[in-house]
Amino acid sequence: MPTRGERAPIRPPHLAAPARRWRPPRRAGPVSSSSLEQPPEAPAPVEALPQPPQLRARSTWVRDLLEILLVAVVLYALIWTCIETVRVDGDSMQNTLQNGDFLIASKISYVVGNPARGDIVILEPPHTCDATSADYIKRVVGLPGDNIEIDAQTNPTALLVQPGGTGTWDRVEEPYLPDDWEQGPDFSAPGTVNAVDRILHIPAGEYFVMGDNRNESCDSRYFGLVSRSRIVAKAILRIWPLSSFGGLGPGPTLITTAAPGPAPLTGFGGLLVVAPLRRRRVAGELARLSRLEPPTG
Repeated sequence: MPTRGERAPIRPPHLAAPARRWRPPRRAGPVSSSSLEQPPEAPAPVEALPQPPQLRARSTWVRDLLEILLVAVVLYALIWTCIETVRVDGDSMQNTLQNGDFLIASKISYVVGNPARGDIVILEPPHTCDATSADYIKRVVGLPGDNIEIDAQTNPTALLVQPGGTGTWDRVEEPYLPDDWEQGPDFSAPGTVNAVDRILHIPAGEYFVMGDNRNESCDSRYFGLVSRSRIVAKAILRIWPLSSFGGLGPGPTLITTAAPGPAPLTGFGGLLVVAPLRRRRVAGELARLSRLEPPTG
């Protein structure tokens, strides 16, 4: 061995120790081909970090609010499509309806059916009785196929109907009229039909309507028959005033009566004189008609 301060001798290359080659370690057992073909295992998913409680509560509140708004919009569209509110303006439907009443009207009642006798309907009149263009509210008294007649010879005036145009005639019993009906002279608009002291046949798809306050109503006696397409809704409920909340009262009933006959005739010395066909209204009604002012409402 070299002493301190001496350098170790350098061994010649041919005398140096041989270098060892690296060999991969041998496996304990045979390796199958299937194990070599297996893909590497996917890394485990990283779990999302939990949201803070405040952020989670805010997102839940926003979702609930959007759901409530969506439901409200759907309900509003459904209600608007099916019903409407109506304000009564005028006295033509007294005593059933009063001026200022608010009603609920169904717009789908006549989608699957047709107006019935006694229904209170909202309609677009074929001719208006004043300068306004608002819808009217009246009661259906004559149906398609009926024969009707306003018998002005009786006191009070009576409404006669032959349902379907055949069979017996009936008198329409109307307990809702506010007072005795005094049918005056004709006040029909030019070109409209009339049923005062004459039989009127109602064709298919047409209706005869009148207000319950017969002495103060502009209705089919003035503007004629109303087509089915002009009847837009059926009044079903009064919601204001609260003291009168509820239904709209009973409808008409039919009572069998004798068939209407022609106007009575009287003879004198071979001369036939036709008896008066209708009763005259009170002086105020005659004055209004003389000024060509039809009843309003």
